[in-house]
Amino acid sequence: MQLFKIIRNPHFFSLLASPNREIYVEALFVVYRCYKQEFMIKKEELVNMLIATLENRMFELAAEEGEELDDYSLSGRAHWLVRRLLATGWIELDPLVHSVDEYIAVPDYSVKILQVLYEISEDRPKEYNSLVYSTYSNLSKAQEERGDYVAEALMAAYSLTDRLVDSLKSLLNNMRSYYLALQEQDEVREVLREHFDRYQVLISDKIYHPLKTFDSVPRFRTRILSILREWLVDGELIEKITAQLVRKGRFADAPAARDETVRMITFIIDQYEKMDRLLKEIDRKNASYTRASVERTQYLLNTNRDTKGQLIEIIKALPKINREVPDDILNDLWLSVNLFEQHWVDSNSLYREPKKRVFTRPEPLERGNRSDPGEFEAEFDQIKKRVRDSLTHKKVMDFMKSLLNGQDRVRAHQLELEVTEDFIKLILGVIKADEKGVPYRITFEEGYLVVNGFRIPDLTIEKKGGEKHVD
Repeated sequence: MQLFKIIRNPHFFSLLASPNREIYVEALFVVYRCYKQEFMIKKEELVNMLIATLENRMFELAAEEGEELDDYSLSGRAHWLVRRLLATGWIELDPLVHSVDEYIAVPDYSVKILQVLYEISEDRPKEYNSLVYSTYSNLSKAQEERGDYVAEALMAAYSLTDRLVDSLKSLLNNMRSYYLALQEQDEVREVLREHFDRYQVLISDKIYHPLKTFDSVPRFRTRILSILREWLVDGELIEKITAQLVRKGRFADAPAARDETVRMITFIIDQYEKMDRLLKEIDRKNASYTRASVERTQYLLNTNRDTKGQLIEIIKALPKINREVPDDILNDLWLSVNLFEQHWVDSNSLYREPKKRVFTRPEPLERGNRSDPGEFEAEFDQIKKRVRDSLTHKKVMDFMKSLLNGQDRVRAHQLELEVTEDFIKLILGVIKADEKGVPYRITFEEGYLVVNGFRIPDLTIEKKGGEKHVD
């Protein structure tokens, strides 16, 4: 296996299974922080950092098989920890020729593993860093310039798309853990803390909200797909990207570089085309969690699981105890908790003979006057008019076809928007552009313009199957 050709020390993972594993992990995190903060790590500085950070835990170290803790001072135990990290391959000595000091080097594989362990211990989800917009920005800039950095833009878009899909899958799986944690809470305040302090802050605000607003996939998907589909059929551009990849040493020959170029483009297209299913599942999980949070809160509120509710249940059971429990136990109970049975007179204390129900013959209902036929017809006409005036899918499609007016494409400045209803139909037409069976497509340019008092994006409506379209 390739892994153990890179990590050659057979005892590398033994620290994580040791009785001292918690102290070892804390020591490794000290090494990781030193690596992040310092350009070069002196051995003595690492020892001092271990003493300062683990002072209270140093004396919990237990000798292991084949090892002896002969020095019980803090300094001796810190040096012993360093020797253990060296012996297992987590760190290495890096002696410098021009210096008498010993320096510590952290191998690349150790850094990667420490980073993962550190992120797990922090228990924080990945930040959502505008991955969709960054993908579009890279591609649109390369589309505009078509210079020497088109290959770099494509590789960046590929990497961002891969990270986006991983982030969405991670979000989907993390939602389940929050749902399970919610069901374990037995107090209303704990449910509210779980929802507002953890889920709302760590998941909803940092990931879910950006995904549905400023970095929405539907907002940029059409433009991303439009650029990549154009690249996929542009043989000259494919050859240009291929040459750049070979020139930069990414690939040894042109055929391999060309195959990778086409693979990256089709990967991004495929991921964005099938992303709706993943987004719908995330929406479903989010709605399910919110509903479960409300239901759990209502359940706990109605079951009186707090101290007051439990006392009420105990007191309600006392009359039954008074009848069934022997007197000596009752006397001890009264002396212990200082409770006594109390009676009082109220309105329900007086006995009243129940009244018999008398059945009487019901009075017949008066039949109302028939409605005026003319009034009925007028109301029916109003209903038909409301249905006719509603913005149905067919009306929106007919309006978009009328904007094209038999042409293959129409630019925004050519549109005729006469009334507010036309503006609303245009908005609905843009929203429906990604739906299946729609006879047109929308492409966006940078900037906005005003058409008959309505501010709209600089867009182009293009008939599907027109001369300019290539699938």
